[in-house]
Amino acid sequence: MTDRRPQSVSVLPPYNRGRLLVRLLAEMQTSATAFGLRVFDGDLDRAILFMVIARQSGVLSQLSDGHAGPGGRGAKAISINALAASMSRPFETVRRHVKALTEAGLCVRTPAGVIVPADVYDRPHVAALFRTHHDVLVRLMEDMLWFDMPLPEARPQVAYDWRTGLVAAHDILLTGLEFHAARYRSWLDLVIVITIMCANARPFTYDRKVSLHYSDFNRLPSENMRAPVPASVVARAMGLPASTTQRRVNLLLDAGVLIRKPNGLMVSEPTLNDSRGIEDSRSSTDHTRQIFARLAAGGFRFDKPDLCYVEKRPELIAFT
Repeated sequence: MTDRRPQSVSVLPPYNRGRLLVRLLAEMQTSATAFGLRVFDGDLDRAILFMVIARQSGVLSQLSDGHAGPGGRGAKAISINALAASMSRPFETVRRHVKALTEAGLCVRTPAGVIVPADVYDRPHVAALFRTHHDVLVRLMEDMLWFDMPLPEARPQVAYDWRTGLVAAHDILLTGLEFHAARYRSWLDLVIVITIMCANARPFTYDRKVSLHYSDFNRLPSENMRAPVPASVVARAMGLPASTTQRRVNLLLDAGVLIRKPNGLMVSEPTLNDSRGIEDSRSSTDHTRQIFARLAAGGFRFDKPDLCYVEKRPELIAFT
């Protein structure tokens, strides 16, 4: 891939390039979710609930404003009732997953609720998961900078703590669920649709000229520009069981969310142009920009995002 770091950042009205931002967010969400699914043996609900508990409790709660420094609020617990309500999930489903997370030693029940203990963050698979979540956020910022998309002013005088970026990454990932999940039967259906959308757009997402031409919500790339992807490839790329993926895909086909082509699946044009979906994307991307502003206060180098990687730029999910 060519060098993707421009010299300046232009200023655009808030909703310009909204469809482009959605494509870049899909790349971030797909990478983060694929890693999480592998860590949690394909259990998406458990992976998401663990992320929420970690976000709301324990070490990360000290950075809960997105830019709090040392000496901020201490660890706090979240009740199963509050967790179920915040994620719009049945209490019994959440209770069952929390029980499994507790039995695995990833969470601890306290009189006040559930927390992720500090030592859990040092476990190799959890540490690797959170480093990936952070670094796909940095990749998103690097991509936005390359496309001359508006970003907050950097504050290099503020020391950057990568956990502040991790909190922001979790907030962005959860924002996608908050604004889009209600239109789908399950979180897994939403993840499959985002993954297929990501694969469909991959031929032009990083083609600067083409991607910028189709960067706004009022311009949709034609069907022949997008690449169909087989359900088997989606399952393999995301670490999902093939049978589960095919079953969910069949339901999405019946609902008209997906269409079948000779070479695989595509997100249908009515889905991509759905007015409610576009409005949800506008709200989601607007909320994401607010998260960027909080991240700027924490010293994130929006002018030189590559300086913030914990490890290195993560590879894109392969759809071959």
